[in-house]
Amino acid sequence: MAKRGGTYSRIFLHYVWTTKNRVAIMDEEIKRAVIGVFAAKAKELNLEIIEANGPEDHMHVLLKSPPTLAASDIAKELKGSSSHFVNHVTLQGDPVRSLYWQDGFGVISVGPSAVKSVGEYIRRQVEHHRDHSVNEDYEI
Repeated sequence: MAKRGGTYSRIFLHYVWTTKNRVAIMDEEIKRAVIGVFAAKAKELNLEIIEANGPEDHMHVLLKSPPTLAASDIAKELKGSSSHFVNHVTLQGDPVRSLYWQDGFGVISVGPSAVKSVGEYIRRQVEHHRDHSVNEDYEI
């Protein structure tokens, strides 16, 4: 800690959550919209999104968090804002397609030395699921 009287933190969190009933709705258009909302919400909450990606039925997010936010509040904000935006803006109330997230989420704290490897794992999500080479420790 370089500063006296200040707060120093390096909190890295890896989240995973699924679409409701694991519906495979996240095509590239929806995924881009979700990741864009994550970036905007992260800025608002003073988070740093390191990586976000997933196949059609779930999402992984690796982020750096300030010590002032609870992990559950972060998940609530990211999930709620992304589904709202996708349903009302991206899909414009499409009666056939809607994005809903399953209740709950998974979250794992990540040490600074593992951030790079977890980020790479998330970046290659589609490949991992296509090739059945997922890391069970990182999936829900």
